[in-house]
Amino acid sequence: MSVDRSDLHSLVDRIPEADLLVTRKLLQALAADWDVASVESEGLLTDQALRDIEAAEDHFDEGGEGIPHKHLLKEFDLT
Repeated sequence: MSVDRSDLHSLVDRIPEADLLVTRKLLQALAADWDVASVESEGLLTDQALRDIEAAEDHFDEGGEGIPHKHLLKEFDLT
């Protein structure tokens, strides 16, 4: 499927005012300089992603706590 920026701009123009803040946060997350896998390796994890998962598992194995769902919803203004 081919997508160009004008397609995306058209979608953004149709987003209700009340959803613009969360949309902005989502777009910022997508635009961040993340270590992402190439399209050819879709479904595979990058080395950094594997290290992050291992660190998270270690955190929980050592009794660490996660972030409650309601806090994440609040952060993205979804409550």
